[in-house]
Amino acid sequence: MGKFCGLIKFDILDYIPTGHDNAVTRRELMDQTGIKDRAIRDMIHYARRKIAILNLQDGEGYFIPDMNLPEERIMLVQYIQQEESRLKSIGWALKAARKMARNCNVEVDTNELEQEGERRGERTCESA
Repeated sequence: MGKFCGLIKFDILDYIPTGHDNAVTRRELMDQTGIKDRAIRDMIHYARRKIAILNLQDGEGYFIPDMNLPEERIMLVQYIQQEESRLKSIGWALKAARKMARNCNVEVDTNELEQEGERRGERTCESA
């Protein structure tokens, strides 16, 4: 999932290791790449469309699970469950917000929001 930084193509996946024992924090990614935190988060967001990048909320950081290790297969399942729970929570909050908007005759164009997110993703290569 490469982005262009200046004239060189930059791929955050080159900096995210395989294996939980090798996990890297965003601070470490910032130090290694010289790229700002917000941009690192955006790059990870888009890279996750290609491959599972886990962060188990344990303070260890980001990593690609090693599917040769049974414990990392379990971590992948835990990550999926964590994110599905988060998705459900967001879904309920959105349902209430959409209902309020509908009741107050507020029109919401979600395509416009998606396009804005894509535009922000284009600016992910800012130096720290």
